[in-house]
Amino acid sequence: MKNDFMNKILLLLTGNSIAQLILFASSPILTRIYTPEDFGVFATYTSLLAILMSFSSLCLEKAIPLEKNHKNTVHLMYISLFTIAVVCMLNIILSLLNLSLFQIYGIKTTIKNDLLLSSGLFFAGIYQVLLYWLVKEDKFKGITHSKILQSISNVISQFSLTSINHLTPGIGLATGDMIGRGITLVYIWRFFLKQMHWPKVNFRRIRYLFKKYEDFAKYSTWSTLLSSLSMQIIFLLLMRLYGPEVTGYFSMASKTVGLPITMVGASISPVFYTEALKSITNDPRRVLKLYRSILAKLAMAGIPSLILLAWIAPGLFSFVFGEEWRVSGEYVTLMSFMFISQVIVIPVSQILYLIKKQRTQLLWDVSRLLLSSIGVLVIFISGGSAETAILYYSICMGASYYFFALLGYRAIHSIDREDNLKK
Repeated sequence: MKNDFMNKILLLLTGNSIAQLILFASSPILTRIYTPEDFGVFATYTSLLAILMSFSSLCLEKAIPLEKNHKNTVHLMYISLFTIAVVCMLNIILSLLNLSLFQIYGIKTTIKNDLLLSSGLFFAGIYQVLLYWLVKEDKFKGITHSKILQSISNVISQFSLTSINHLTPGIGLATGDMIGRGITLVYIWRFFLKQMHWPKVNFRRIRYLFKKYEDFAKYSTWSTLLSSLSMQIIFLLLMRLYGPEVTGYFSMASKTVGLPITMVGASISPVFYTEALKSITNDPRRVLKLYRSILAKLAMAGIPSLILLAWIAPGLFSFVFGEEWRVSGEYVTLMSFMFISQVIVIPVSQILYLIKKQRTQLLWDVSRLLLSSIGVLVIFISGGSAETAILYYSICMGASYYFFALLGYRAIHSIDREDNLKK
């Protein structure tokens, strides 16, 4: 069982490593083609995409690995696909009414931006739903191939679309990202057409599933939205308070260091989720040991690496991306505390959903969002610099992740204690 667990992690880690290396290798060229302002606007696009994705499916895709009945599983996918399409249409309608979400960030926009956003949301949202089915079926090879394909498609598209960037800042980067997601979805969708049987829509079954998994829609949706806002609010605040150039530098810092963190999380999290799902009811002690083991090993590997990176980041960014991007390296140093906590905790961050502690997750997300956003606003109003705001955000987010790790440990431990009392 232990070898099977490690083999799955290594498979995903290898695929994600290749995918992230492709993106990283392209960055030194992209930073010499596109300006910090372009990356700032692109960060706005990806920020809005992440926020919309957090609630567009009502989080019902998270219930897919929990469902054993095939028809129920497919109907959960039907519901998620429908709600994603509705959110995409609402975004376009808002744009036609001159209420574009880009205006919240202070960006002058056209219908093109919102069409890109809705298209990107449609592709990314459906891919996320299908990803949970792949996890349920232990089809980790399909996940690996899709990640690599998406990276290759993104890079080729963004290089090819530099000629249209004069239309509006960052549109080449955003369009390339959207195309990459679309190509990846086509690959995954063809795989599903071959592998799955699609029953007719049964509205009575849909009502039953809504009732069965109502906590996912009632609590997990809000929790996931708030979690996404906690991560994305800094882009909104920096764009509104300090401008697109600062946002571009911050985005490059977050993206560059976030790539390996995302790689580790995306490699371990699905496998941990699958293994924990198998044992949480009958053997919670095994889940507790696995949880502690993952946290300890990631801490031993991540802390020294990120401390070293924080020290050399300014010079490294200047050398790799060009002298004007040295500022991004300085931001990495400021954000090192947050990055360390993310690399340790993100791989197990689905634990409260798994053990149905949605209310606890929601309270944690609310407190994190309020502390991070209010603090940055206070710093700006009092005349603080962007560097001070970023440092505060890093400390606040880092502390919240460590507190989350404690919440997860206590929740699993309580299940283990109850299991021992029953025995």
